Amino acid sequence: MALILLQAQEGLLIFCLAVLCAFSLNLSKLYHPNTIFTLITSNLAKRVVKKSNTVTQHKLSGALACMLPILTVVLLLFALSYISFYPQWFGGLILFLCLDTHFEGRAKRIARLLSQGQKGSAKQLLASIVIRDTAKLSEVGIIKASLDSLALNTVRHFYLIIIFYLIAGPYLALAYKLLLLCDQSWRKQLCVQHPFMAAVQKIIYLLEWLPIRFFILIMALTQNLAKTQHYLKHYAQHYVNKNSGWIIALFSASLNVQLAGPRFYHEERFDNIRIGSDRQPTVEDIQHMLKLLNSMRWFWLGLTVLIWFAINLI
Repeated sequence: MALILLQAQEGLLIFCLAVLCAFSLNLSKLYHPNTIFTLITSNLAKRVVKKSNTVTQHKLSGALACMLPILTVVLLLFALSYISFYPQWFGGLILFLCLDTHFEGRAKRIARLLSQGQKGSAKQLLASIVIRDTAKLSEVGIIKASLDSLALNTVRHFYLIIIFYLIAGPYLALAYKLLLLCDQSWRKQLCVQHPFMAAVQKIIYLLEWLPIRFFILIMALTQNLAKTQHYLKHYAQHYVNKNSGWIIALFSASLNVQLAGPRFYHEERFDNIRIGSDRQPTVEDIQHMLKLLNSMRWFWLGLTVLIWFAINLI
């Protein structure tokens, strides 16, 4: 009887194990497949992007440079699933490799370093998880950047990956993850508004537009709904990337602090709206953020399991 039940809920078991392993098994970046893909896309940009190219050439080469490697990887793994003895477990392995949870650990270390007065070390650690310039950041700037990064990366590299996996299976989740890696690798060497990055940024924006709004509205019901709605209306709609604005608005309203604002990329200032009218964040707010993320995670995973059972019982 137990075996029959396990077989009937094999998909749920695979999903839960993949999520559990994402938190308990931290693969080194030295041999993680994501690192290999990031190196490939980074080298592609170095070889393809030339100052003599026109804007149209940049856009075309950028579209090809992101689509060809991603399609190659997705189609290769899709073909391998057909010769796999356990294709569902193969999909679970893909989900595990797509989920990224290391941001929380680094945020804890940044908070600890700031509490010990080691601002320089905190900046160095922050530089490993954000693309913006960190050398001139004040302590408040370090905290803000940590909170912004933690919010954006956790939603995109964990929750949206799960949503795409549940909606359309591991290959859509994989394609989205590879798009994020492509975007991040190019941001490290190019201006964030470079035409070479236009295609990958547009695809990501369109792909995540609806899932982000669905996720934010669901989570707002468990947090400060009225304040989140106010921030979405008055701040998020004026953010440079409205998808990111929605994410930061949720956490700004939940933590009762001001987030986002102007930042520097490659020593060039980019103005952006500050979200929230509350106080500036402190070191303690990083701990509050981690607790909030933990409670959100348990709620979201519990909701996912309940929906899974409800669908299978109908």
